[in-house]
Amino acid sequence: MRPNGEEANMTDNRQPLAPYLMRPPRRWDATLPPESEGGFVQDVLGLLRRRWTVIAKTVGILFTLSVLYCVLATPAYLGSANVLIEGKGPEVLSGQDANAAQSPFNIPASLGSKYDYYLTQFTLLQSPSLVRRVIEEQGLAKNAARWQVSYLPSWVKIPSFLHVAPPPNPDNGTGVPAPVVSQYLKQLTILPVRGTRLVSVQFTTPDPKVAAAVANAHAQLFVKAGLERLYESMDQIRTFLQTKLAELQTRMQEAETKLMKFQAAHNLLPVVLQKDVASERLMDLSKRLTEAQGQLFALEAEYQIVERGNYDSLPAVLHSPLIQNLRENYDRLEVEHALLALKFRPTYPPLRQLSGQLDHAHKLLEQETAKVVKGVEAKYQASQATTNQLKNELEAQRKSLLARKDVEGEFLALTSEVETTRALHDNLLARIKDLNVAGQSSLSNITVAEPAVPPQWPSFPATKLFLILSVATGLLLGTGIAFLRESSDQTIRDARDIHRATGLGTLAVVPDFDGVLGDRNGRVRRALGAAAGLVRFGSRNGHANGNGHASANGHANGNGNGNGAKPAADPASPPLLLGNGSVPPPAEAYRTLRTALLLSRAISPRVILVSSATGAEGKTTTAVNMAAALATCGAKVLLVDADLRQPRCHTTLGLAPSPGLGDFLTGRVAAEPIQATHVENLSLLAAGHPAPNPTELLTSWLMCKLLQDARERFEFVVLDSPPVLAVSDGLLLANLADGVVFVAESGRSRQDDARLAIERVLQTGGVPVGAVLNRGRGEEGYYRYYQAPAARSADEILPPATPGQEKA
Repeated sequence: MRPNGEEANMTDNRQPLAPYLMRPPRRWDATLPPESEGGFVQDVLGLLRRRWTVIAKTVGILFTLSVLYCVLATPAYLGSANVLIEGKGPEVLSGQDANAAQSPFNIPASLGSKYDYYLTQFTLLQSPSLVRRVIEEQGLAKNAARWQVSYLPSWVKIPSFLHVAPPPNPDNGTGVPAPVVSQYLKQLTILPVRGTRLVSVQFTTPDPKVAAAVANAHAQLFVKAGLERLYESMDQIRTFLQTKLAELQTRMQEAETKLMKFQAAHNLLPVVLQKDVASERLMDLSKRLTEAQGQLFALEAEYQIVERGNYDSLPAVLHSPLIQNLRENYDRLEVEHALLALKFRPTYPPLRQLSGQLDHAHKLLEQETAKVVKGVEAKYQASQATTNQLKNELEAQRKSLLARKDVEGEFLALTSEVETTRALHDNLLARIKDLNVAGQSSLSNITVAEPAVPPQWPSFPATKLFLILSVATGLLLGTGIAFLRESSDQTIRDARDIHRATGLGTLAVVPDFDGVLGDRNGRVRRALGAAAGLVRFGSRNGHANGNGHASANGHANGNGNGNGAKPAADPASPPLLLGNGSVPPPAEAYRTLRTALLLSRAISPRVILVSSATGAEGKTTTAVNMAAALATCGAKVLLVDADLRQPRCHTTLGLAPSPGLGDFLTGRVAAEPIQATHVENLSLLAAGHPAPNPTELLTSWLMCKLLQDARERFEFVVLDSPPVLAVSDGLLLANLADGVVFVAESGRSRQDDARLAIERVLQTGGVPVGAVLNRGRGEEGYYRYYQAPAARSADEILPPATPGQEKA
């Protein structure tokens, strides 16, 4: 529907804009170049610049709360005692395998077992049984207020209705209430010193002397408990070995008596006996039997412990990491169960669930202990079977010798029995001596390396750390809140937002003139008032008369041809300022728009539609100023107010609203009612009287004929249309125009509305040329450079309308 042949009318080089209207064809691309690698950084810096108050408030609130907490919190002191845990302790039984028979303090050979050993010691340091001993020795249960730490300020009181009365027996028969044990464990810290065998036992209390005393008591009782476990195991083994030693002494005496009687009866000497192969076999069996019986006796000591049911004293149980961990887990669940039992009834679901977990932990502990016990029994039975087998073989070998040599064989058997019994006797006697020496030495691989001393400075609150963390947390949280608010803000703020939402390039960024004028304390407004030839056309509620003066009564006088006098302008009354001088920054914004529009395509668009997504975004102001900017270059420009629903162009220019476009399209007037304006080369076709069917009028053949005639009479036709998303008038006019200039307002227009509007324009065949961003942020240095008096020659400008001035 766009008429052709306009190129023929624009080939006259004498026209002022001829070089712009016809140039060598080139590819036109309305999109911006790709963003540079620093685009993300610029976006982040812009976000921080816009939302810095949110970040500052968050940091300030957290910092203030941290200061108040540090000032009001009760200080706590940390007592620290270092415990040295060596890798290998004294051996209980010599001659055994290092991994099979170790004291509870021995380090296994494998690396994984070494770590398990240390983890076991760390767990024992925090065991409830050890904690109860410390509490009882230091009398902590009687004076809880002296050592318990509260991380709330002293003036903060917990409401009385939140307290739960304890049950009659909160200590479960241990003598120490379970809440006291739980609170002690909360204030106890076991910290291994990296790269050493030292373990730091730390305890925190409000009293520095109490902190040091409790830390020392905890470390010393831990060493004492280890020695007690070692001595208990040694006593049990010593008792068993002494019993076996007495039995061997009796057997040895009986065997020697038999040997002596046999020698006397047969008058035999050991030297006369010849050692053949059978005799050597018999000696070998005797030796193996001696070794097997020695191992059997060692295992029988543990088996006796199993028979008595004292499984916890078994060496295999004592240095089993899994059983120790299960025991610690059981103790922990027992403490938690006791704590819940203080507050709730047995029918409370979490308490019942915890009871089940406690039963399950006890079952697992019994199962793992049973496995170890079965292992001890299996080893004992295997050793017993081996011993019996060797006895049978030895007996068979003895009978074989007796069959050949009754006398020699019997003598050899008696001699072997005597030697075997004597060897067992000597072996047990040596082990008993080793136990006695180990018991008298009182050596342990765990010692207190450095006792605790009362600290001089409190460890809590850590003021510097709290303040640093509050600032860091405030920065992170404030930045997160800023990003969240920014991501939820879908308004258009700058040219990048327009490009991301619509894919269009920004032809010009019109700054917020109200802010610019206000920041100068009225200097620019005074410059506008002093500029020569400034004319104020029209008012917000009236129409222009024939002399160019504004009439406040709402009626138009004269023909509106603009041939009247030019009264002085009121610099404080927008929206239209025209004349021979103006402030360069506003004029430069529309000069940039004019230049970008002329250079946007190989053949510059002649019929230009100005529209926006919604109302009150400054499209009418942009259309009038763009038409004025084109007219100041010498081109004949027609401004058509195609917004037949809410027209404003006549108000901005101070002309009569009718007759106009609606009157022409409905046939009320025969000729186009074009009015001249006080801007040279600029004419206006007002909207005219309201029409009941604007859409049908804008799509009529008269509209097409009007635009065709306008192309022949004017070099540029600027159409001011309704918003695209409000009504369909703008979409119909976009199909009649050569290009569409999209207007958006910074901080008000939404990206999704702009995207939808451009999509509809493209679907109807419109050609978007670019976008204009109203109320964009200007550069301060630029306006400082141009704050000279307004007497300099510049183009006329129309300040952008504020929200509420323009309804469509």
